[in-house]
Amino acid sequence: MTGLAKKWWINRILMILFGTLFVYSGWLKARDPGVFLISIRSYQLLSDPYAAWLSLLLPWVEIFAGLAVLTGWMRRGGLLILNGLLVVFAIVLSIAWIRGLDIDCGCFGGGGKTTIVEGLIRDAVLLSLGAWLWRMNRRR
Repeated sequence: MTGLAKKWWINRILMILFGTLFVYSGWLKARDPGVFLISIRSYQLLSDPYAAWLSLLLPWVEIFAGLAVLTGWMRRGGLLILNGLLVVFAIVLSIAWIRGLDIDCGCFGGGGKTTIVEGLIRDAVLLSLGAWLWRMNRRR
């Protein structure tokens, strides 16, 4: 297998993993928006009705952007949206950490035991991967 073919396969596998993660994360939030709403409210950044709207809208943005990455249809747009969301998630998690809030990040629908620091580390890794995928996809 040539170097170009290896890069293509690595890129393809990482696209599948990245897209699937966001489809799964969005699906967990979409199936129980009430639990996700509790997670959003715990950040104390949005009041209702904005927090409720976000709990209904954000999961579907993640699902459709993840599907774009998976299918290749509008992949660059999906990568741009997901990378942008990761930046916003990191900012919101950082604000919660600075404020000393002891909350679950809500990354996978809420109700779990993911700490803010774990969420920030996961976001950094995913943002690095997403930026690399964006860069690799731009070259084509």
